[in-house]
Amino acid sequence: MTTTRFVRAVAAAAALVLLSSCRVDSRVSLQVQPNGTGKISVIVTADKAIVTKAPSLKADIRVDDAVKAGWKVQGPSDTKEGGLTITLTHSFSGPAEATALLTQVNGARGPLHNMVLSRSGKDTNSTWKLAGRLEVNGGLEAFADDATLALLGGAPYAAEISAAGLDLGDAVGINFDATLPGKVDSTTGQQKDGVISWRVPMDGTPTDVATSVTNVDVASSISRVARVLLLGLLALWVAGSLVLILMVLNARNKRARTPRI
Repeated sequence: MTTTRFVRAVAAAAALVLLSSCRVDSRVSLQVQPNGTGKISVIVTADKAIVTKAPSLKADIRVDDAVKAGWKVQGPSDTKEGGLTITLTHSFSGPAEATALLTQVNGARGPLHNMVLSRSGKDTNSTWKLAGRLEVNGGLEAFADDATLALLGGAPYAAEISAAGLDLGDAVGINFDATLPGKVDSTTGQQKDGVISWRVPMDGTPTDVATSVTNVDVASSISRVARVLLLGLLALWVAGSLVLILMVLNARNKRARTPRI
């Protein structure tokens, strides 16, 4: 809920000037390390046209609640193109916390539905799974909270957009990225440089994010085998040393018992 307020604030600005070909792009990224820790980042960028139409947008964005919830905030800051961008990041200690953060980012009506990150297996041979769907329900209603909808009696500017035959995707873009440790067994997303990406359809079409990744930590496996072998060799060395010592002591005892002529 905390992160969706500023996302929706910028999206509302896009809706306000939708007929003027303005655009807002959002990117939600999930990055997972082999040990299960990682971070989630949200980047929202409004283009120059929006900043021109809504010059007070930068001052209107409030992130106090996000900071209180543990999010680190960068911005809002100006882009080279004259737009505005803001970045929020939150680290997590495991799959359960990552799932909770994705739910927090989504809020009540966001595009990340039933997102779940899970892990099974051992540390050296684990399977990561990402489940859920990407879907924008109700057009602009997805970018307005309950209070706004109650005040306006519906999604803002929905009638104007419908009458003009415009596509919400022309003004709002949302991407979801996932970086999971290991080899991708199956996914519905596009893969590039180790990152799996999806683009959220703005027409209400659901997109399944079902993804499975297997991570085999070869180095750790080899290290464990080597450790066992070294312990075995150490045991043999100790045993061999004891045998040698016993043989020496036995030889000395025999010499001591042999009478001199």
